[in-house]
Amino acid sequence: MGEPKSTKEIIERFGGLDRFKGFSRPNTTPTPDELFDLFLTELTHAELKVLLYIVRRTFGFKKDADRISLSQIVRGIKTKEGKQLDRGAGVTKKTAILAIKRLEERGLIEVTRSRTEDGYNEVNLYRLRFQDDR
Repeated sequence: MGEPKSTKEIIERFGGLDRFKGFSRPNTTPTPDELFDLFLTELTHAELKVLLYIVRRTFGFKKDADRISLSQIVRGIKTKEGKQLDRGAGVTKKTAILAIKRLEERGLIEVTRSRTEDGYNEVNLYRLRFQDDR
């Protein structure tokens, strides 16, 4: 069986929506408790999805920050060989931009934007904000 091509194929591989086979045992992606305790009910679906994607791409890989392209947030990451590593946050580009802006305004994330010497935008650096950050 080759790589699944669609969300439907992925869902079918894991037993379908009616009865999911179950999660793999956690490897874990540490997530601050405040995300669940304070923000789970306060964030929009898009904001939550984008925030969780940033958490996964940073803490899930034992990093405090990571350069994440907008296309990765929207569509996920594929290897050079074409293997789909993740499916992104599952939002449109416009929705991702708005969610990032809102998360930044609310003080949940910091985004470092930079340009090359010839004026091209580089991939943004994303990180969660912490109380002890200066």
